[in-house]
Amino acid sequence: MGESTIMKKFIITEKFTGYADIEIDAETEEEAIALYNRGHYPDSNYQRDDMFYDFQLDSITEEKRLDTI
Repeated sequence: MGESTIMKKFIITEKFTGYADIEIDAETEEEAIALYNRGHYPDSNYQRDDMFYDFQLDSITEEKRLDTI
């Protein structure tokens, strides 16, 4: 009969473009940008578009079994 081949598992990481709207309460644009950069806004104010564009391969790595290290 045929030989059994052990399949390897690979993890492919890709990057893509997506869009989100974040509502931030601030008195000025500069304050809003500062709050955004620090992540000082409620998660509920983050509205992500469910469409993603321009997928591109970033990296590929072979998953190693823990018992072979």
